[in-house]
Amino acid sequence: MATGEHPSRQVSIETPRLLLRAAQPEDAVRLHEAFSDPEAMRYWSSPPDADLSQTKLWIRSMMESPQNGLTDFVICLKDLSSLDEPTPIGKIGIYSPLPSNEIGFLIARAHWHRGLGHEALSYMLEYLFSIKSHVAPEPGARAPATQSHPRTRTEPLTEAHTVLTLTERSSEWRYPSITADADSRNSASIGLLKKVGFAGSGYLERSMQIGGEGGEWVDSLYLKLEREAWVSRSTDERNCNKGDMPVSRFVPMSTPV
Repeated sequence: MATGEHPSRQVSIETPRLLLRAAQPEDAVRLHEAFSDPEAMRYWSSPPDADLSQTKLWIRSMMESPQNGLTDFVICLKDLSSLDEPTPIGKIGIYSPLPSNEIGFLIARAHWHRGLGHEALSYMLEYLFSIKSHVAPEPGARAPATQSHPRTRTEPLTEAHTVLTLTERSSEWRYPSITADADSRNSASIGLLKKVGFAGSGYLERSMQIGGEGGEWVDSLYLKLEREAWVSRSTDERNCNKGDMPVSRFVPMSTPV
């Protein structure tokens, strides 16, 4: 497993079929397919986008976040038969700055059942677990709160299931563990997380109200993956049977952060 310092500028992550890169303004048009789809958004933290302007707001929030292109990415599908630019089909990453270690992902429904979520998540974990902590952004940095829809939790966003512990924050690794907060009904995402090594770490009833006051209350299943557990898995298990991922796959982009 390749290791290295936290990148000082945006990076892209290349997989056999995908490119994970920083969000760009033009992504909104393509990603509106996913963010406006009630089925794709069924277990997301906000309702489907009613129009393109809401998706543009979401993309803008990604671009304004200090995590854009560092720990939070747009998932793009390569066209292996041409030289066309990869097509945005979803997003994956850790949106909030330290001490948050909560990962999230979404892929447009037209691209389900092809193993693309597994591929994106596996390579993303390989990258995140390779980052050393001593050059990480300051823990006090804050991402903008310009989400396209409000959401209400019964506990603060810094609750214990989705942040690094005090002991973990002293680790040489920026992410000694990574967590996920899944709608307890989302069997597909929970199954994917468990497939790559996540294990349940907690359960909270009525943890989130989708859309704010008057919205649907949902329960959360919290899951966690320790870096040591990830590293102990075989390279085939870690990277979709494609072998270990060399550091050269983490390609610096031209836009400094």
